[in-house]
Amino acid sequence: MSGKRPQSLRPGYRMDVTPLSPRGQFVVSGLVLAAVLAVAIPALAGDPGAAVTPLLGVAYRDDGVDDPAGRHTLFANQSATFPDRGYNCSGFVVTASRGILGRPLPLEAMRRDRKGDSGKTAPAGEDWDFGYDLILNVTDGLPRRVLLPAGQTAPAAPEALDAARFRGFPLHDAAAWASVLGQLRPGEIAYATLSKEITGRLYYYHVGLLYADASGRAYFAHATPGKGSHRLELTSPAGMAAFKKEFAEKRFGEKWILLVAAPLPR
Repeated sequence: MSGKRPQSLRPGYRMDVTPLSPRGQFVVSGLVLAAVLAVAIPALAGDPGAAVTPLLGVAYRDDGVDDPAGRHTLFANQSATFPDRGYNCSGFVVTASRGILGRPLPLEAMRRDRKGDSGKTAPAGEDWDFGYDLILNVTDGLPRRVLLPAGQTAPAAPEALDAARFRGFPLHDAAAWASVLGQLRPGEIAYATLSKEITGRLYYYHVGLLYADASGRAYFAHATPGKGSHRLELTSPAGMAAFKKEFAEKRFGEKWILLVAAPLPR
């Protein structure tokens, strides 16, 4: 989804997605896994900037993602193959995260409805919390923490919070951003999911990556229909203003952002 209009993060949601093991990864033989990693994951693990840079400028494709072998496909129709890259927001995050975290991230594992509360007949609506599920699926098994402005109490664990009630902080809150950016530690990356309410229903409708470089500059990288895959420097006044402008539309009220930080591989 984009930051501007509601659309499904993963059209064609299926209830028969492959369940994960307790640590959230498929059981794959060592030989097969090694082959996949050698083909699809370059030696970029632990360096978000190096993993993100080659993806910048890639055109937006609704539901677009790369699979672990590097094939350009769709979340909901993995039999489809495209000659060139194209990502929606979730496809960008998953594809970039393979390089950042050094994980294969099979697509069915990324589609997992972690609490079984967002299927076709869910009272809150289908896929209402997909963005929240996605960032937890990507970081499954890693030690994680929620980044919050000073004075707010973080939940014990991101996976234990009630996403219907706890949404992080208002996206356009300047003081909150100043506090949160100062908490991003060297050696970690933050996964972002944005939420908004539409006619009384809550949707986690967009995802992105927040990371800092060696000089302390913080970047938000994501994909939107208007700009494709791109990043903005949030430690720059101009970059922060541009970021807020991308999500300025408030027909449905203020948007909120939930940030979950995870360690980078060493």
